[in-house]
Amino acid sequence: MALIETETPNAPISIHFKMDGPAFADGIPVHLLTSSLTDFQALLDKTYLGLTQRKRLSRDDRARYYLLSKGISHGSAESDFGVVLTGIQTAFPFFSALGPTGIWEYAKQTFDFLKLIYSGMKSGNQPTYSWSGDNSQFQVNTGAQTNIYNAPVYNIGQMSVINYQSLARPIEERSVDYVTFGGSDAGAIRLDETNADVFSLPSQVETTPLRLNCEIFDFNKFDNIGKLYVYPDETVKEGDYRFKVIGNQDVALFIEAMLRKQVAVTCLREIAPNPFSPEKIVRFQIISVEP
Repeated sequence: MALIETETPNAPISIHFKMDGPAFADGIPVHLLTSSLTDFQALLDKTYLGLTQRKRLSRDDRARYYLLSKGISHGSAESDFGVVLTGIQTAFPFFSALGPTGIWEYAKQTFDFLKLIYSGMKSGNQPTYSWSGDNSQFQVNTGAQTNIYNAPVYNIGQMSVINYQSLARPIEERSVDYVTFGGSDAGAIRLDETNADVFSLPSQVETTPLRLNCEIFDFNKFDNIGKLYVYPDETVKEGDYRFKVIGNQDVALFIEAMLRKQVAVTCLREIAPNPFSPEKIVRFQIISVEP
């Protein structure tokens, strides 16, 4: 795996965080502060996971890798964060050549990559990818632009986009003007009104119903939403999906369905463009459910 090269990979790094807007006129809304910092932590966590080729952080991982803040300033939400990375070399030797600076560089490169491919999708161009012979790098073409990135950026991007969408939502709702991580020295990840909507790709509901054998394992009777598992050999890929009930159907049918190992649903696919594949099923719109 090719790594981003830095002159002083293990040098301490300070990442400046700032978030401001109309919601901060009378103080710091705690829910906006906590959600934004949770997303930022997740972005670096997923960078760490993408580099170690793992799916989740263990307790030992968190003991030797974390963010550290000396405090949050009043007015707007503002703080400096250090990336603590200790004792990693034993488990992952390549981190000795990467360090806190390398993790931050990969996070920034991933942000650049995601902006590129989602901007391409906004223009109606599905990105295409090609990989180097040793799979250490990949090239992405959006029709208007071609860039080359280090291989881990692809997987980190797939994992991270949901957090960028979450960070962008308050900006799209105009309660926040901007959120930025980094600064002039470290470079920055910045979302504001000029780019916050780049990660929002509108979905559409198909008109041809599907009949699927599945298991409903979660249902919220107040919002008429839930989750289901589609069994193998159906007309869509096996796996877990979200769903929403169409119309004013009897919620008891869906509560009872959770008691069964298998039910049949008639539904419509709600799909959205996806820069990593031809399409993505956002959820199923359920027309009916039968034992």
